This record gives sequence, C-alpha cells and structure tokens, in this order.
Amino acid sequence: MNIKLILLLTLILTFAACNDKRKKSVEDSVHPSDTTCIKEISQAKTDLKNNKLVYCNYVGNIVWQALRAENEMKSLLKQNGIEYQNESSPCVIQDNRNYHCYCEFMQEKINEKFGDKFTDSLLYIADSLWIMKNRDRVFDCGSESSCWDKPAMFPGDSTYDQTNHSGLQKAFETLVKYPADYRLKKGENAMAMLQVYIDIDENGKAKVTDTQFVFWDDKTKEKDYNKKYWDYFKSIAIPLIEKTTWTPAKIKSIGVKSKNDIFIYLK
Repeated sequence: MNIKLILLLTLILTFAACNDKRKKSVEDSVHPSDTTCIKEISQAKTDLKNNKLVYCNYVGNIVWQALRAENEMKSLLKQNGIEYQNESSPCVIQDNRNYHCYCEFMQEKINEKFGDKFTDSLLYIADSLWIMKNRDRVFDCGSESSCWDKPAMFPGDSTYDQTNHSGLQKAFETLVKYPADYRLKKGENAMAMLQVYIDIDENGKAKVTDTQFVFWDDKTKEKDYNKKYWDYFKSIAIPLIEKTTWTPAKIKSIGVKSKNDIFIYLK
C-alpha cells in the first residue's frame, strides 16, 4: 500500500470519526407531529438571523424558582449581546413532544459561539456579584433558595457536614467530665445530645442563640433523667463554640453569615 493511499484512508477515517462525534441538535429528535417544537425552532432561526440570541433560565412550573442573581445575569449577558428569558416547564408531559425547543436551540447556538461552559461561568460570576451586594443577608439551609455551598466549619472538622462537627465533638469530649450519677444512654435507639442553634458571621464569629437537651433511654423510655446536667453541658459547649473562630459558611468561595443547627453527642 503506497503512502498516498494510507494518507487518504487516514483522512477519511478522521473525517468519519469527527462526523460521529457531532453533537446532536434538538432538531435531530423532533417528532414530525410535534408542530409546536418545529415552530419554536423556526422562530429561533428567524431571531438568530436578526442577531437575537437568548439565554433561558428555567423556573419550574407551579413553584416559581426565580434566579436570585437575575439582574446581575441579565447585565453580564447583555455585555455579550445575549437576551435573558425566564422559561417555565409544563405540568403535563406528552409522548412524542419536545419541550423548550426554542430555548434549547438558542442554547446550542450560545455554546457554539462562546463554548459549552460559557453560561455556567456567567452564572457563577453573577451569583458572586449578588453575594457581594448582600453581605448583610443571613443564609439558612432550612430554605433551599438561601442555602450555602459549604457549611461553617469548626477547627478540626474532617467533613463538610452542616449538623455534625467532628472537630467540635472532639474538643467538647476533652473538656467534659460526666458526673458519677449521669445515666448513660442504653439501647439501639437511645439518644443523648445537646442541640445548639448558632449564628456565625462572615468572619467566623459564632453566637449561640438557643439550645435543646435531648435524652431518650431506649430501655426505660425515660427522657428527662439527665436534664439536671443541662446547664453543666451548656457551660462547656457555649464558651467552646463562641470563643473559637470558625471557618464561615461559603457561597462561591465567599464567606457569608449563616444560621446553624448542630448536635453535640453525649454518652
């Protein structure tokens, strides 16, 4: 086999491989009877010819989940010649129907022009800008829309867990001395813990706002026996929490104020 033939076959195989890796478009999956999708793609093509490029933010259906950094995202998109649009989802899904065809086709064109990670990068920047504008906001993961990316951490915590803090648990255990008549928890479902509610600011300063003592003896079904030592356990836990500088909760690597509900486990 001569070298020219080898080169020709190589080019053919390379072209075939590239062709196989071509990203499928929303157009490739449109059912012939899906007239709504066909019309949406046609409209998108018309808009593109008129230099209109649109980014869609999906907000759900019944529960409207607005983008908190919507204004910041609109501004960043505008700088790149892209419009912003909120897109809701249908409550009922029908067979042989594609939904959001206009938005998906537009997103394909944005990816082709700017790269696949472009809009994700803009969302990251937009949310970072929003966080910087809302430094006084207190975030609480009890509400998904205001949850942090990483919870506050006590020195020595080995995992990112918003309720259980191994570093705090270890520090508490080095200080506590259980009274002689303290009743140890017994039974597979027995519980003994101090539940602590803490506000932690963006600099890691903590303030305990409330506490609850939980003791349940699985064997005797008693729940109040060790309550007489509640103040003793609090006298150890609260200063330990408040006099230690925490790593604050973070969103987009930015320290934020947070409300925390944690547990310190007892014997």
